[in-house]
Amino acid sequence: MLRKPKVMVLGTFHMKYTPDLCRLNVADLVTEERQEEVRQVVDRLVRFQPTKLAFEVVKEENDHLNHEYHNYLNGNVELKIDEVHQIGFRLAERLDHSNVYAVDWMESVGNRGISEVYEWAMEEQPELYEYINKTYCSQSHKSLQNKTIMELLQELNSTEEVSKNHEMYMNVARIGKDEQYVGIDWVRWWYQRNLIIFSNLASITHEPSDRTLLIIGSAHVHLVSQFLEESGLFEIERVGDYLV
Repeated sequence: MLRKPKVMVLGTFHMKYTPDLCRLNVADLVTEERQEEVRQVVDRLVRFQPTKLAFEVVKEENDHLNHEYHNYLNGNVELKIDEVHQIGFRLAERLDHSNVYAVDWMESVGNRGISEVYEWAMEEQPELYEYINKTYCSQSHKSLQNKTIMELLQELNSTEEVSKNHEMYMNVARIGKDEQYVGIDWVRWWYQRNLIIFSNLASITHEPSDRTLLIIGSAHVHLVSQFLEESGLFEIERVGDYLV
């Protein structure tokens, strides 16, 4: 049997503000206690021994991303408070990687944005809006106040949480009336974005010895993992096995 390259997906919370539909409330991540928690996460991920690190950064910014990374290695910049720097750059440095990879895509291609879809639902389908907000977003506005970063990442990457994240987008697809497929206009973009992320991952993960770790917002885990598995090209490692 041919040996397949390995891929592992780490779903994260965003450490800085993003326009995501549901966002986490995070505590001050610059305290020494929180920084130690980040270092503990890096210690666990080192055990996977990834040969390539891919991030939720648009591909067009790959050169800039690596410029930032090399500046960090040379001691010319401090780490920003985001998951790419805090987890990704630290991990790449520990593993002596010479470069990292941007694999995201964010072009609009004429679709409605998620905020536009949500605003439409507030006006035209308030019951569905409230259902999505209460069922999913209220659960996503979690705090690190009573959790370590490790504990939160364990939760975000659990089978139950990954499924619930995807379930929310299936309910977003219900937004619309008659032939106004308002939610689907965004959800098809969401599928396209995750397919492109998969394609970009496949383009850098082709040698049997490759071990690629993707660090990405947890909402992406279901689809990216599905595409990776269904391609038949990769052996998928479960990040939960390392966050213990």
